Amino acid sequence: MIDKKTESDIKALKSFMEFWTKFHSMYNDIMVKGLILKEDEDKFFGTKETIKGKYESVKSTLEFRYMPHTRMTDPVMDVLAVGSLRFISEKNLRKMNDDWRDSYVFLNNILERLKSKKRRLEQFSPVGVYFKRFFEKRHQDSQNEKNPEE
Repeated sequence: MIDKKTESDIKALKSFMEFWTKFHSMYNDIMVKGLILKEDEDKFFGTKETIKGKYESVKSTLEFRYMPHTRMTDPVMDVLAVGSLRFISEKNLRKMNDDWRDSYVFLNNILERLKSKKRRLEQFSPVGVYFKRFFEKRHQDSQNEKNPEE
């Protein structure tokens, strides 16, 4: 059985992950220079706002939330909360690199769960699901006729 919502969710998450990868590439290009120019930082923060909107959209569509394992916060939101690149400390730079890594793990886990759901749903026959629902409804209707007070 094909679930259109699951298919749509997978497509939306893959699309977001492409943007996320490009955004990380932009970050790496800026950080490799050593001297971070104001123009580079402005471009990064403009892109960050666009990505933040896309992430909010994906989060609301997929109806997921970060489930803490080894950390307490959503790594994607932590990356998007960065306030400055030009004056970032070594400690915050290391944290930022950890956040990038954790964000990929987090997003890939969601994608794998969606793919797993898709595989499970593909094992069901749409005709079988239809008949199961039909008979469950008939059974429920007959129960309601027997006990009209409920």
